[in-house]
Amino acid sequence: MKQRSVKLMAATAIVFALSACNNAQPAPTPAKSVQPQEEKADFRCRQDGVLAPEFTCNPYVEGMVTALGIAPMNAGGDKAFQRSEAMANARNALTRALEVKVSNMVKTYKGTTGAGQSATFDKATSEVSKQVAAQTLKNSRQIGMSWTNPKTKELYLLVGIKTPEVKKAMGNAIKTSFKNDEALYQQFLAKQATGELDKELEGSQE
Repeated sequence: MKQRSVKLMAATAIVFALSACNNAQPAPTPAKSVQPQEEKADFRCRQDGVLAPEFTCNPYVEGMVTALGIAPMNAGGDKAFQRSEAMANARNALTRALEVKVSNMVKTYKGTTGAGQSATFDKATSEVSKQVAAQTLKNSRQIGMSWTNPKTKELYLLVGIKTPEVKKAMGNAIKTSFKNDEALYQQFLAKQATGELDKELEGSQE
């Protein structure tokens, strides 16, 4: 009788143990923290919200003095006229840029050396900048392909002139405007190291 009671108690304990196992809830899985994705800056060139070629945002070509030309589509939809207008705008911008760059460089040279009489020097400086622009403009050409904005129908193109051609024209203009003063031109070159001269010519048009 005593032995049966022991067996019954053992069986009851096993049933309770199995029941406890069945009723046990699994431990909750810790929630994974969601990290917000970091936004990356988008530096791609855009015109009026449209992805565009890099030259329309940064009209720079190494070894050249450049300018950007933009022209809207005309009422008649004449693409040839639009292209001519964009070329003219680019060449006008190139002319202005060359005149300003050359004039500033020669004036800077004067300021650092005190060379020449003011009135004479300023007049010659103006002549130099205009001569350089006129001489080099005829050798300017379109660089690469043009691009038409699909949203606004504006035509973009890049026009440029090789830096060595500008420097050659600058030398001729300086020597002519300063009465064939070769020494003055050599002094100017000495003050404007080749690398610095290229950097000034090819720098920002703004």
